[in-house]
Formats: sequence, structure tokens, C-alpha cells
Amino acid sequence: MAILDNGTPEHRRKIKVERQYDDPNSIGLLTEAEKAVIREKARNTVKLELQKREEDALLAQYIKEEREQVDPKEQLVPIYLTLAGHSNYIMLDGVQFFHERLHWVTPAVFATLAEVQARGWAHEEDTEVRDVSTKRRSRPPPHVGVGNFTDNRQPRKLVTSAAALQGSSAHGMLGIGR
Repeated sequence: MAILDNGTPEHRRKIKVERQYDDPNSIGLLTEAEKAVIREKARNTVKLELQKREEDALLAQYIKEEREQVDPKEQLVPIYLTLAGHSNYIMLDGVQFFHERLHWVTPAVFATLAEVQARGWAHEEDTEVRDVSTKRRSRPPPHVGVGNFTDNRQPRKLVTSAAALQGSSAHGMLGIGR
């Protein structure tokens, strides 16, 4: 047994060529008319698969539309996102909602998007970090309310001492009595 330059035995390098017995053209037992019937059968199978796919998609769409009419929680409402300069989109459940676009969403998604949008602007207000190269506004637009997220967030110059801590004593803090 010879060893090749790369260290593998020679018998592993040989390519085995065998006759393919499942090749429809090599057997030749079917007539052209029989092959045409099989071709038509394949066309019908593919056509049925496509019809089934289209039917399933339409059924899902119609079910969604019916739910929207019946259930207020499923009705679509519009939201126009104006995001802070540090973000281009909001992603929820793998779906991207982009800046300065109108999106039609359910009320639950609307509430989440509105809160994330407001928190983004509140973050930009708190940190005062603004991207000067962007065309976006440096202040939140009038329709975005950040008040719930920026109220009383500034330091209040609180002074604490060990005496003010609940359950502490001067003796314990100074090491007296140990």
C-alpha cells in the first residue's frame, strides 16, 4: 500500500465510478406517451401544492381580518414613529419598526412602541448626547411625551449621614463598644 505526499493511503484517493441505476434516461423502458403522462402528473402535483399554499395564506389573512372586526384588541391603529437620533428602528418580536414611517399595529404594540419611542427621547434628554451630524431634531417632537420618564430624574442634592440611616447608631458606626 503506497502512502501519498499528504499522508493518506492511496486507496482512499481513488474515485469509485459506478453505474447509476435510478437515472430515468438510462433505463429506457417507458415510451414517450408514458413520459408525457408522468410529466402532466408532476405539473398537477406542483399546481396543487401552489393552490394549497395560496389557500392557506388567504385563510390566514381572512381570519386576521375577521378578528380585527370582532375584537377591539386586534384592530389596527396607526403610529408614526419619530425616533431619537441614536436609534434607527425599534425591533419587537423580530419585526423592525423604522424611523419616520407610518406603521399599522395592534393597540398593545402601539403602546409598546410609543413607550420605547418616549424612553429613547427621554434618554437623549437626560444624557444630552446628541448627534450633530444627523438631520433629526435635537428635541423630541410635540407628539412624543417624555414627561413620565424625565420628571424628577435630576440629582436632588441629597445629603445622607450614618445617623440618618434607619437602624444605625453612632456607637456602631464609630466602633464604640466593640
